[in-house]
Amino acid sequence: MERSGFFWKIFIVVTFLILIDKGIGTILQYYYFKIHHGEQGRTTYIIDSCISETIILGSSRAAHHYVSPVISEILHTTCYNAGKDKQRLRYSLALLKMVYRRYSPKLIILDLNPTAFETNENGLDELSILLPYYSSHPEIRSIVNERSRFEWIKTYSDLYRFNSLPLKIIFNNISTERDANETSGYVPLIIHKELIPDTPDILPPSLPIDSSIIKCFKEIIYLAKVKGSRLVIVVSPIYYRLPGNLKTIEIAKSICDKEKIPFLNYSQSGQFLEHGPEMFLDMGHLNDSSAIAFSTLLSNDLRNAH
Repeated sequence: MERSGFFWKIFIVVTFLILIDKGIGTILQYYYFKIHHGEQGRTTYIIDSCISETIILGSSRAAHHYVSPVISEILHTTCYNAGKDKQRLRYSLALLKMVYRRYSPKLIILDLNPTAFETNENGLDELSILLPYYSSHPEIRSIVNERSRFEWIKTYSDLYRFNSLPLKIIFNNISTERDANETSGYVPLIIHKELIPDTPDILPPSLPIDSSIIKCFKEIIYLAKVKGSRLVIVVSPIYYRLPGNLKTIEIAKSICDKEKIPFLNYSQSGQFLEHGPEMFLDMGHLNDSSAIAFSTLLSNDLRNAH
């Protein structure tokens, strides 16, 4: 009798925890998807609503180097910048899979970091940004599940999928402030955050190559081909002197040559590096005026390539 009472108490506690998880999780989910501004709003927009003919993919260098209105005007297209700060190729692959679930963009510009294929010492915590979309987008589950061997179990919890977001959800539902001067996903960088030397330093020594990231890169190329999108790989300007045998550049160019994918490397463009720090906001990012100049250069090159 005592044993049955014990199990009954366990059942009540577990049921209570499940109801709490589902209840609070449902509330967080509801208010999360009410956000239509800021980083969260832009992510949801590209996943569920965007129908632009041209989309930009990549990390913060994509988000802040590609001026959507400039690209739209020169290429006579609609353009949305889906670049995301602190994200790598797994995020771009997941985003592309979700976009293709609804439609196929005509042109995809993927900004490739010069060290994109190197091992990430921070692990895969960055992919937590995709957890709110896990249940409604099964096409990304295999990518998110790479975070840990038990990820597929953890994601049964509604609270787990939003566990790092409550404060952001509250703030973004109270505030309607947009990112300063954000236009079609492009967010200009204006405030300097670090001192830039008069001449660019040599890029620090490379980390080992991660074959799983190369696999992501190849899958992005495969998806674009299957879905009929024109894919262009671009390495945008950076305020470092890059060694001629940088592995990511070598491997990416080799893959693109084999797959007949345009590979445009502006990383060492004299138009930007020779003008020194005035063209850059920090070592890795162009400032707003330089982003406009770069977007114009790239768009004209793409237009003339037809």
